[in-house]
Amino acid sequence: MHDLVVLSDLHLGRGKNSETGRYHSLEAFFYDEDLYRFCRYLCDDAGRRNTPFKLVFNGDVFDLLRIEPDETTAGGPWRRFGPSLTPALAAHLVAEILAGHPRFVDAVAHVLKAGYEVVFLPGNHDIELQWPLVQAEVRRTLTERVRGESGELAAQAADALLRFESWFYYEPGRIWIEHGCQYDAESAFRYPLRGSLADGDDAAQGEADLPLGSFIQRYLYNAFGPITFMVPSTRANARYFKWLLVNRPRLLARVVASHAPFALQLLRRLSVHPRELLQQLQGAHQHELETLAQRSGLGDKLLTVDRLKDVKHDLVQTVRSLGWQLLRFTLVSLFVAVFVVGLWFAGFLTINQLQVGFGPKALLFLALNFLLLAAAAMGMGYALFRAQPVPSSGPLSRAAREIAELLGTPIVTFGHTHDEAVWRLGSVAEHKAWYFNTGTWIAVFTHDELLPRERVQLTFLRVRGHDGELLHWSPGRGEPLPVILLDEDARGGALVHGGAPAA
Repeated sequence: MHDLVVLSDLHLGRGKNSETGRYHSLEAFFYDEDLYRFCRYLCDDAGRRNTPFKLVFNGDVFDLLRIEPDETTAGGPWRRFGPSLTPALAAHLVAEILAGHPRFVDAVAHVLKAGYEVVFLPGNHDIELQWPLVQAEVRRTLTERVRGESGELAAQAADALLRFESWFYYEPGRIWIEHGCQYDAESAFRYPLRGSLADGDDAAQGEADLPLGSFIQRYLYNAFGPITFMVPSTRANARYFKWLLVNRPRLLARVVASHAPFALQLLRRLSVHPRELLQQLQGAHQHELETLAQRSGLGDKLLTVDRLKDVKHDLVQTVRSLGWQLLRFTLVSLFVAVFVVGLWFAGFLTINQLQVGFGPKALLFLALNFLLLAAAAMGMGYALFRAQPVPSSGPLSRAAREIAELLGTPIVTFGHTHDEAVWRLGSVAEHKAWYFNTGTWIAVFTHDELLPRERVQLTFLRVRGHDGELLHWSPGRGEPLPVILLDEDARGGALVHGGAPAA
């Protein structure tokens, strides 16, 4: 039985600018050489063990949301925020990404040249990977690299080993792999299967079903420029802005002051997408879903998995959520202001009624003002620096459990959250069932953990037989090591078992 190696969330941007010799401002992936050595290790290890493997890139390999607008990709209203993508424009951007990451191309080409299969799945940042034009660009770049190194026959063999899936990779009785964004309400597409729209040139189609998280990434977060981590979930917004307030206050003030177009884009998004666009997306999704159900042999079970998606943040709910947050902030601020002013006047009147001289009254007034200022400072400090609850992976782990039970699959793995995780799901047939999250290969912005670990983990899942193990690539040692995870208490949701293989 072949091994499986699964990694996700590389978030390749435009890479290094050949004209300046520096990286583009929104690039987050700087580990091409590490990935190349990792792929060489995989091939060498497979040769020593005489066991083939499949390398699965599980979504968000290419980041088509975090892209700098330029003259070739953005004009008119998109000049500031970047364009909505057509198939041709998405293929153009992927070509630029691959050109800016030549060592990534070398890494994948090395696996193909060695005779091992490579599978690409889409994520919420590269949903466009379903389009044949985009796939053709990836295929052309990789096979040309193999052709240049090993000739035409090797290029043809590599082309046959390169595979694209529109949603998931599934081996019956063994593993289910998908990106996982569909189980995060802020990142789920209502109609994610859109490969049949490849001949369309209407950029508004993608905007008509753009999740809240993708919308905020494109129209707000990109304005913060070269920060080499990303916020994988809008649930982390408060912590992200606290970090900016403490570390980059001038940048935060500049973006807040200049980014009124964010609200205008939200209103524009509400006004320009007719019902016909959503009907086109719905039709494309339904057609491909039925085709996948037949081709995969899953039938109605695949329709059940599709219904597990958690789509809550549509246009109306987005506006309602943002409006409610603004209203709640305004009401709380007004209440605090009225309470503080009332408390000050009560203290002022009380001190004024005392039958003492001017000096004692002045000291009491100073003490009152000092106490109120100290209380305000402590309140602001508590609001800014209080410990945040660890975000639970509950929605993804619940979806993994239902998929494992429905399909009888002992291993379910997602990416998306940028938090590597191992969760025990129960048992399927004679095997224990496990959920793995493969984390990310870029710097993370998550809750602080006092663990002996690097900020960049380079994590991946290795499956041998029916056993999975969550590992991270160690560039210094040139070999994989177990990921360090600790059991969580009740606040973290379910219990996490980390650092040991699912045996």
